[in-house]
Amino acid sequence: MDLRQLRCFIAVAEELHFGRAAERLGLAPPALSRQISALEDGLGVSLLTRTTRQVALTRAGLIMLEEAKAILVRMERASRSVREASLASSKVLRVGAIDAASSSFVPEALVTFRSRHPGIEIKFVEAMTAPLVQMLEAGKLDLALLRPPRKPTDCAFEVLRVERPIVVLNDGHPLAARDNLTMQDLVGEPFVVPSKRIRPFAYDLVMAYFESVGAVPNVIIEATEKPAMMSAVAAGLGMSLAPDWVSRLSFPGVTMRRLRGALLDPPPPGALVGVAWRPQQKLAARDDFLAILRESVTLIDERTTLPFTVPVHARKPAMRAVATQAGGY
Repeated sequence: MDLRQLRCFIAVAEELHFGRAAERLGLAPPALSRQISALEDGLGVSLLTRTTRQVALTRAGLIMLEEAKAILVRMERASRSVREASLASSKVLRVGAIDAASSSFVPEALVTFRSRHPGIEIKFVEAMTAPLVQMLEAGKLDLALLRPPRKPTDCAFEVLRVERPIVVLNDGHPLAARDNLTMQDLVGEPFVVPSKRIRPFAYDLVMAYFESVGAVPNVIIEATEKPAMMSAVAAGLGMSLAPDWVSRLSFPGVTMRRLRGALLDPPPPGALVGVAWRPQQKLAARDDFLAILRESVTLIDERTTLPFTVPVHARKPAMRAVATQAGGY
């Protein structure tokens, strides 16, 4: 009996279908069948009953399913503990971040950490919240900067920043002549919104801002990434809402404006950026980086919002307020 056989058995027991289980595991059905037969031969019992129409678990199979899952959980826990024990004495800090963090406060925090700990290597990865949580739980990251996890996790989470929304609109739009806008100004305007399936935090955040004034956006396009959203705005297809850190980036053909009175109370999860880590993991380098984040990150940072925006009447003819490149919320 080996782990491969156990994984094959669990897949068949959960799917109760050899074809679906084989597809789930990336195996050919005959190869999967051989793994199950080898497991049954090794145990000397039948775990499954098979007919041309269905697959069912025997009583022994039901017991085996429970034990097999427990074995794999213990193996994963042991592997993670060994990795963490090794990393606790190593000179490596593994950091993950969503783009909202890596494009705003993370670079400064990394510079500070490097100056205090020049001998520690930093490994950095950028991803969305869900995969970052998975990497944390698997022991592949030491901490991550992300949105609040949507599913239960054994990771600790602490809010670091509340983002303010800004309005992104085409240079030629009449509202671009105003210094700042309100949500009421945006009602009825054609809107480019984040993808509901790929960027659920960002999508829900846009919906929440419109709900705050009893409206829904006039959605023209759903865009998966910021560059696509900005291209649509630059082409005059609609306007959009973006987090304040986007104003630090650049993209031709668009103007960004402040949104008055748009800090919702309580802030929606999509407006929050925080740090997550596994408290049961003891790692001095990670704790030092956490301390730097707590020292340096301001909960609501007005300094980074639209640093280059000037009143329209003060612009020179060739000047353009430009915006972004990067991923989603």
